[in-house]
Amino acid sequence: MTRPVGLPASAPVYSVATVLAITAAAGLVPLNSTMIAVALPTIADDFGISTGSVSVLITVYLVAMLVGQPVAGRIADAVGNRRMVTLALAGMIVASCAGALAPTFVLLVLARLAQALCAAALSPSVQALLRSVTPPDQQGRAFGLMGVVLGVGAASGPVVGGVLTQIAGWEAIFLVNVPIAAGALIAARRANVASRDVREPTSPDAVVPDGRILNRTFVSCFSVQALSTLAQYALLLLTPIILAARGWGSGSIGLVLSALTVGMIVVGPSGGRAGDRYGRRRPIALGLVVATVATVVLAVAGASVAAALLVVALAVFGLGLGAATPNLMSSALESVPMERTGSAAGVLSTSRYAGSLT
Repeated sequence: MTRPVGLPASAPVYSVATVLAITAAAGLVPLNSTMIAVALPTIADDFGISTGSVSVLITVYLVAMLVGQPVAGRIADAVGNRRMVTLALAGMIVASCAGALAPTFVLLVLARLAQALCAAALSPSVQALLRSVTPPDQQGRAFGLMGVVLGVGAASGPVVGGVLTQIAGWEAIFLVNVPIAAGALIAARRANVASRDVREPTSPDAVVPDGRILNRTFVSCFSVQALSTLAQYALLLLTPIILAARGWGSGSIGLVLSALTVGMIVVGPSGGRAGDRYGRRRPIALGLVVATVATVVLAVAGASVAAALLVVALAVFGLGLGAATPNLMSSALESVPMERTGSAAGVLSTSRYAGSLT
């Protein structure tokens, strides 16, 4: 455990292991969103229903995430972020076990809904807890690590889901959550949370909270994150269409798409550290410019874009997004009072779903 020099005694004491374990809890959210997709045909066969009917397992998850996150954030502020994280993780364990053991499709849908509600509670409360347990001058780095975990969770979901389904059946997709959630649960309960009345130093260009969530900084970060997510999902959808038309297989297409995720993973922590040191605006602006240039290049090249250029542009886009995203999250949450972080994180988290569903 470490306490950076110069922080008051009431400031949070943290360990890297604690931060990593807490961010692992956040990784459960995108992991469970994507890894079930490859198992839908198998689930449909087991329960004797159509593929169209089984897709409700994806729909209920997305709807619960979109609606539940702001509500969960407000509850987290009321009961405490650490308590909310522990309750959500415990609920995730129970819901995942129930899903794996569900004897009927109706009970499986109910277990999936419960799992989604727990995931909706995790997303904002984990962000708020990270702010509480991380020293102010290292919050960008922490959110950079969280961005890496989210990216890995989303990208690895289909791969993990496919492997688990093939080896142990679709039930393993639910059971894989149990050890991850259990480890994060232990870390969350041991976390040392900052006092709510700590007047913490922030990044060089952070605004002073005025008590409102929908302040100018927060709204700007929300809007930019929604638009950048829209661009990201457009690339994720269009790239397979373009390459499939050329006769590429799913494995090769997945390898090309990984260039986007790799860029985000490589730059996320360093982009967050840059924001801690120099202020949030510079890495946000630079990252967005880089991502925009990559998008413009692909738009100009069109459907005939060379494969090599496509891979490079996706990687560059990921690099830009990796630099901007942790600082967008940090800047948005730094603009609100500590005691309203959960509510703010809940609203901010919906920006990704608003962007992805647009």
